[in-house]
Amino acid sequence: MDSRKQKPHAPYKVVPVQTNMPSVLERLRSYIQEEALEVGEALPSERVLAEQFGVGRPAIREGIKALTILDVVESRRGSGNYIRSLTGLSTEWPATIELRSTNFNLLELLEVRKIIEPAAARLAASRGSEAALARIERACRDIEKDSSWDNRSQHDFELHTAIVEAATNPVLTDLYRTLTVPLKRSRDITSHSAPDRKRMLWHHRQIVNAIFRGEAEAAATAMLEHLHQVGLDLIANPKR
Repeated sequence: MDSRKQKPHAPYKVVPVQTNMPSVLERLRSYIQEEALEVGEALPSERVLAEQFGVGRPAIREGIKALTILDVVESRRGSGNYIRSLTGLSTEWPATIELRSTNFNLLELLEVRKIIEPAAARLAASRGSEAALARIERACRDIEKDSSWDNRSQHDFELHTAIVEAATNPVLTDLYRTLTVPLKRSRDITSHSAPDRKRMLWHHRQIVNAIFRGEAEAAATAMLEHLHQVGLDLIANPKR
């Protein structure tokens, strides 16, 4: 047995690890606002933020990923994370946040929708046929007149599908159809968060009107703004 005296260990510094995503997400938002970061400015590294917030780096990483999906932050490989837009930090940001694994999966689905649907709206405005436009208008009116969320969610799916198909690109249509199951499932889940109905209807009408006017960029922008709001609704606490 080694009888030599062992040098006493230095006392460990205990850092509380917080894995509560909503708190991390809220604190990231507050940090950006309090530091008055502007578009193009870099966020501190994940390590620095984790130490400053007293949380694990995985929690910071997930929070930044959520902000990326919400178009607030842009991640650049090998360079870091940068402010992309401050629009996502508007006063419409929910006062309370509930970001579960299910919600996060839906945010990732939303990320794919943001790639596909604004482009589809742009193409629909440019070359949608009269029959396709009539189908879009019919689906939009069905949403506006139906008071049942279950029915409206189906009409909502039909509206977005009609817009994609109005782009008259078979590859795009087939690609969107592969997402049918998760898209319908996402609407079943978001029905419990009860998004602001008037705002949702306004967004849909803005998209449809731009398509009918043949304003391609306005249609794409309106679709992107609508999907951004969907993302904010996803991280809000259920209201029903």
